[in-house]
Amino acid sequence: MRILTTLGGGVTHAAFAVTKASLVAAIGVTLVFGAAVVTGNGPAGAGLARAGTTSPSWIALAQVDGLAATTVQPKLGDYLSFNTGYPNTVKNPRIEVLCYQNGALVFGMAGSTTYSFQLGGGGSIWLTNGGSASCTANLYYFGFHAGQQTYNKLASTSFSAGG
Repeated sequence: MRILTTLGGGVTHAAFAVTKASLVAAIGVTLVFGAAVVTGNGPAGAGLARAGTTSPSWIALAQVDGLAATTVQPKLGDYLSFNTGYPNTVKNPRIEVLCYQNGALVFGMAGSTTYSFQLGGGGSIWLTNGGSASCTANLYYFGFHAGQQTYNKLASTSFSAGG
């Protein structure tokens, strides 16, 4: 009888040890993935999941001078607006429009996601020189990490603009 009691105690102890080891492993995995979310670096083979969204962030040219962007090509002086999608956890998303001629930045402007951007602005190298430009609109937000401000790009779209 005493042998069965000792044997039963050994099985219980072994089961407890396996359960404890599983719990420690689960905590370790949770910490690794938690750190990946905080730093923005996913572990090998894992993507970064953002809470509160079912689709990735996006930005698309919506209107050019009040007309559907699909019906007209933007040009210097036109007012542009964009449609965007981003996680509801992102606070104060912004858009920046950057335009280049021969690889040199000739115009840049940033504003809210509801802002109407005038290509060339009130004064820029592009406005002075004229001509066509290659432009990019970036959807982004500012954050903070380790006491430093961070620039976090969510999505971008490119378009050509006439002069």
